Amino acid sequence: MSQLLDVTLACTGLQGDLLVAEATVHEAISRPTRAVVHALAFEDIDGEPAIGTPAHLQISIDGEPVRHFHLVVVGFRFEGIYEGNKRRYAIELAHEFWLLSLRSDVRIFQEKDAKEIVAEVLHGGGVVPGHVAFSVRRPLAKRTYCVQYRETDLAFASRLLEHEGIFYFAHDDASSTRVTFADAQSAFPPIDGEAAIRFDDDAHGPGIHEFALETRAVASKVTLGDYNYMTPGVELHMDHARPGGAGDLFEYTAGYETQGEGEALAQIRLEELLAQETVGHGRSDRLTLRAGAWFELEEPSRDALAGKYLICSVEHQIRPYAHEERALDSYYENRFTCIPHAAQFRPPRETPRARVAGLHSAVVTGPGGEIHTDSLGRMKGQLSWDRLGKDSDTSSCWMRVCQLPIGGSMALARVGWEMAIGYFDGDPDRPMAVARLYNAEQTSPYSYPAAKSRMALKTLSSPASGKFNEVRMEDGSGGMEFFANASKDHDAQTNNNKTETVGVDEKVEIGADAQITVGVDQIISIAASDSATISGDAGVNVVADRTKSVGASETVSLGGNLSESVEGSDTEMTGGSHTTLAALGIEKSSTGGFSVTVGGSMVWAAGLDISTMVAGARSETVGGAKISASAASVSESVVGALASTVGGVCVQAAGGNRVGSTKGSAAVTVGGLLAANAAGKVTLKAKKIAIRVLGAANLLGGGGILNMTPGSASFVGLVTLDASGSVKVSGNPNLVG
Repeated sequence: MSQLLDVTLACTGLQGDLLVAEATVHEAISRPTRAVVHALAFEDIDGEPAIGTPAHLQISIDGEPVRHFHLVVVGFRFEGIYEGNKRRYAIELAHEFWLLSLRSDVRIFQEKDAKEIVAEVLHGGGVVPGHVAFSVRRPLAKRTYCVQYRETDLAFASRLLEHEGIFYFAHDDASSTRVTFADAQSAFPPIDGEAAIRFDDDAHGPGIHEFALETRAVASKVTLGDYNYMTPGVELHMDHARPGGAGDLFEYTAGYETQGEGEALAQIRLEELLAQETVGHGRSDRLTLRAGAWFELEEPSRDALAGKYLICSVEHQIRPYAHEERALDSYYENRFTCIPHAAQFRPPRETPRARVAGLHSAVVTGPGGEIHTDSLGRMKGQLSWDRLGKDSDTSSCWMRVCQLPIGGSMALARVGWEMAIGYFDGDPDRPMAVARLYNAEQTSPYSYPAAKSRMALKTLSSPASGKFNEVRMEDGSGGMEFFANASKDHDAQTNNNKTETVGVDEKVEIGADAQITVGVDQIISIAASDSATISGDAGVNVVADRTKSVGASETVSLGGNLSESVEGSDTEMTGGSHTTLAALGIEKSSTGGFSVTVGGSMVWAAGLDISTMVAGARSETVGGAKISASAASVSESVVGALASTVGGVCVQAAGGNRVGSTKGSAAVTVGGLLAANAAGKVTLKAKKIAIRVLGAANLLGGGGILNMTPGSASFVGLVTLDASGSVKVSGNPNLVG
């Protein structure tokens, strides 16, 4: 190069005059620019104050500035003394984006897209907002939950941009740097000055002196897959292909939630591959070549090479005119890579995806109360590494909670509990709660190691009241136990058969009511005794028939009354004797008939009285003899008529007096002989007495005889007839009536 080349370095942090002896600058799309400057000084220079301060590297040709690099001093090294008293220093420079590699974090971003997250990271890393411009065309999906996990700010931002197919490049002018973020090929400008560059392999003039295209095989189809548990029925396998070619790269999980996102990313992944299919490598002395700009190659002898190319990276080698003695040694050249401008550039995904190798710890959070959940039973939590979390319901996204294996189990985490957090496919953006963890403050409900043989499921009431539901199993030898506790209601349902076997005793205690409903039959079989104690009333309601069979004796003891009501017939059959004992009375009432049939003898015995009351007629038939014996008086009261019919002999005997009283008429009809015998006197008292004898009648007294015939009556002896106290007959008259 015949022009005069000059390089200057301006840095407020470096005190002293520096002459740039040589410099190497490396710039690339989606990579921070780096440079190493070797400078000479006639005095000692302290480089420590310069670290982190801005530096302006300017390259001029014939006194005209052509390239500017606004960088930051990131390294300073003394290399020795040369040519007498000259000190040589190596100064490392980098774009301010590179400073993001000095910051790492573990933090959470919620409900933001990649552009918003990157802008926040850049701002937090000290990048001047005016140095950044976004020109992203494709609408970016909001990320529900995005974690920077053990990554530098630079790696985290690069990972997000590479995933979305967004690239960035710098274009510096004399005053500042400007970085453009874009996702379309049209965002790349042409190089400064003349965009057309002549290929000159003889290096006779400024231009491109070496150029070669490298073509490699790449897959022509990309297939992506993912899963969204909020829409599990939606197929999220998407693909994008170029006609012809071979190969199909399948990626799972590809990092998207909807079909639209998947389709866009599949196209971006294929464009990423195709951008690496044809790569140009060249050497040039054109200082205007820079990463993120395109040029047009003019190659008259080889049309296959001619065309527009996008510069992907450039490495500048500069040895400026430092002083007169070295003027002939100054030179400049660069080596660059490029791709055909027709191929859409996508940054290669070189930044590793963040992965979580194990479990993390989180404390369940919520806006208030003990339980904070949604329709899926998810929880939110404050992860132990989250320095920026508010320890509230905004600390994390909703996290699914792993439940017991299959079967529809569900247990909700309580606010304040410590939980173990796992990650789907190791992705920190997809957390899930896998188990509860006990700690020194939140201890197990049992004391260990004393309860080391115990396994349990135990819940807590909400709001907290000290009550709980529990299923506990004790496996210690000699004390094995299965325990279940319901702090309030206990509902159990068996849709088919249920079998319970108790090897020894069973005890059931019910504090209030018990109700058993059997849809069909119930069979209770007791091998030994059955005892039931009822402190209150007991009722049995049988809609249809009831059969009761007792193999041996049955004893029924009642402290009070016994009442039996039978709407139909009542039949009692006793194979042996039947004895009814009542401490007080026995009362039987029948709205219809009442019949007692005894195959053998029947004895009614009463310690005191027996009363028989019949509202209507009473009929008593005795096939043999009937004997009524009373130790005291016998009283019989009939409201209506009383009829006694004896088929044979009727004998009534009284040990004492016998009194018959009738408020109305009394009639005695005898089909045969009527005899009335009295050991003493027989007295008939009435206002009027009529004795009517159809044949002859004789009245025999102790002193005489009254003979009566249909036509006459005669007395023998003394007979007194007292009708009203005024008629007396004495002697032996003949009375004819």
